[in-house]
Amino acid sequence: MRDLSVRAKLTLWYLLVTFAGLLLFGVLSYGALRFALFQGKKSHLRGREQRLIQFLEDNKAEHTPLPLSEQLHNYAIVTHEGNLFEIRNPNGSLLFPLTVNSADRILPDSKDCSQTVFFFQQLEHLPAMVMCHSILLNGQPARLYLGGLLDEEFYMLRIYRSALLLLMPGLLSLAAISGYLLSRHALKSVDRMMKAAVNIGIGNLSARLPVPAAKDEIQHLAVAWNQLLGRLETAVSRLSKFSADVSHDLRTSITVILATAQLSLHRRHSEEEYREDLNRVVTECRTASTLLDALLALARSDTFSHEVAFQRINICELVINGCRRVEDLAESSGIILDWHLPEEAVYIEGDELLLQRLLGILLDNAIKYTPEHGEIRAAVSRTENEVVVTVCDTGIGMSEDVRQRVFERYYQADLRERKTQAGNGLGLAIARWIADAHQAELTVESIPLNGSVFQVKFPVAMDSYSAALREQMV
Repeated sequence: MRDLSVRAKLTLWYLLVTFAGLLLFGVLSYGALRFALFQGKKSHLRGREQRLIQFLEDNKAEHTPLPLSEQLHNYAIVTHEGNLFEIRNPNGSLLFPLTVNSADRILPDSKDCSQTVFFFQQLEHLPAMVMCHSILLNGQPARLYLGGLLDEEFYMLRIYRSALLLLMPGLLSLAAISGYLLSRHALKSVDRMMKAAVNIGIGNLSARLPVPAAKDEIQHLAVAWNQLLGRLETAVSRLSKFSADVSHDLRTSITVILATAQLSLHRRHSEEEYREDLNRVVTECRTASTLLDALLALARSDTFSHEVAFQRINICELVINGCRRVEDLAESSGIILDWHLPEEAVYIEGDELLLQRLLGILLDNAIKYTPEHGEIRAAVSRTENEVVVTVCDTGIGMSEDVRQRVFERYYQADLRERKTQAGNGLGLAIARWIADAHQAELTVESIPLNGSVFQVKFPVAMDSYSAALREQMV
C-alpha cells in the first residue's frame, strides 16, 4: 500500500468507501423491506382475526341455529385461506378442525397467548407466519391460531437480494472508474505544478508555479511554494549581485597590483621606491583579502546582507590614497594623474571601504577610457551645503544616450575607442549604490571625444543620516 501512487491510493480508498456504503445500504434496505413485509403480514392476520370474530358475532345476533363447528366450517369454505387457522382449548386440544393433515397442522407455541403472539413455522411445506391470540367463544376461553403463508414475501426478498448482488459488481466497477477519474482530475493541478517545478532552475528563478483557481489546499500549496521561490530568488539575486561587485573590485585590485609590479620591473628604483611599491602591493592585497572575507561571511550568512559602517573620514586623505593607489596604472598607460585639494582637511561621515571602492571605480573608469598622453584630475571642494569630489578626464567621453544609461547595472556602451576589453557593466552601478547609501548625489557630464566629469556631492550635515543608514543592506 505504501508503494502505491497517490492516485492509486485515492482510487482504492474511494472503492473501499463505496463498497462499505453499498454493503451498508444493502443490509439496511433488505432488513427494512423484510420488516415492512412481515408487518404487513401481521396486519393481515389481525384483520383475519377481526373478520372471524365479526362473522361469529353476526351469526349469534341472527340466532343462527348451526353449531359452532359448522359455522367455522362454513367460514373456512368461503375464505381462500380458511384452512390455515385452528381453535384450541387452553389445554391444547383441538376445537376446530377436528382432523388436520400433518402438513397443515399448526404446532402450538408454548407462550402465553393472552397478548397476540407471532411465530414462524412450515405450513403446506412453505414458510408461514402464525398468530396466536386468546379469545372467548360462546363465553368459553379458547386459543385462536391463524397462519399466513410467506411465499410471496420471501419471493420478493429473494428478488431484491438478487438485484442487490447483481448491481454490486457493476456499481463497484463504476465506483473504481469514477474514483480514478476524480483522483486524476483532483491531481491535475499537482501534475501541472510538478511540470512547472521541473523546469525551474537557478537560471530562471523568476518563474512561478501555476496557481489553481479553486481555493483549496492545492492552491494554498502553490501559493506557499511561489512565496518560497520568491524568497529564494531574492536571496540568490543578492548573492549574485554581491559576488559580482566583489569580483569587480578584486579585478581592480589585481590590475593595480599587476601595473605596480610591471612598472617596478621595467625601471630601476631606489630601495625606498621599491619599498613604496611593495607597500602599495601589500595594501591592495589587504583590500582584496577584506573583500574575500566579506564574500565568505556573506556565504555563511542567512540574509546575504552587509552593514554600512559609518565613521568620520578625512575625504582629502581618502582621495590622495585613492590616486596613489592607481598612479602606477595611470603611468603605465601614459596618462597624467593629478589631484587638487583644499588647504584645510574636509571631513564627512561614511564607510571608508565603500568610499574607497567608489573613488577607485571612478579613477579606474577614467584610466580605462582615457587615451595615452591624456590627463585625469581628482579634486575636493566644499561649499556651504555640500562636499564635492570631482574626477574629470580627457578621455573619449560619451553621448547623451549613453550618459542617461551609464549607471544602469550590466549596461555596456558600444565604445570602440576604448583601450581595454569590455567590462561587465557593474562599476558605475556599484558607484551609484555607494553614493545613494551615503545620501550623496553622483552625476556625470560628458561630451563625445572631449572627456567626462564625474561628481559626488556629499551633504555637509551627514550626522543626521548616519543612524538610519547604518541599517542599509547590500
